[in-house]
Amino acid sequence: MTNLLQSAVIKVRTLEPGDNAVYQRLWLQGLTEQSSFFRSAPEDDPAANIPTRFTPDSFTLGAFFERELIGIVSLERDHRVKLRHRALIFRMFVRPSAAGGGVGKMLLQELMRLAQGIAGLRYTYLTVLASNQRAIGLYSSLGFKAFACEPGAVNIDGSFVDELQMACQLSAALQ
Repeated sequence: MTNLLQSAVIKVRTLEPGDNAVYQRLWLQGLTEQSSFFRSAPEDDPAANIPTRFTPDSFTLGAFFERELIGIVSLERDHRVKLRHRALIFRMFVRPSAAGGGVGKMLLQELMRLAQGIAGLRYTYLTVLASNQRAIGLYSSLGFKAFACEPGAVNIDGSFVDELQMACQLSAALQ
């Protein structure tokens, strides 16, 4: 699919409740086929519904190739009064057949563009397994900086993997 993506138009849009079934299929595919890249397992959330509230500060984006959902990412603004200046980016996944085609970058660029428009939001942050060098490279290329590492944070089939926390100041993003 990667060769097709290079000449195709990928559309990124905010997902709606009606997209839940295609979202579930893609997210569960990620958790099962790419389990070494995630801190979650399918058993953690068997319903695997779209995890956001469909509001301007709690949304999930989807990347579509033709009519097929090939990538997802979510943003949730912290609701606590003293923490409303930040938002969590989570549940990012691009179908392996689309990897390397720029889909992840498109999703994150659109997410950051939308985040820039949220009044009072200053930072986005995320977690990523230290073993996922491809994702770390993508996040770093968009202005994210690692600020903490939790050693042995995630147990993947008996191997303990470090988890990085990364953040991006919105005024520095997209420059």
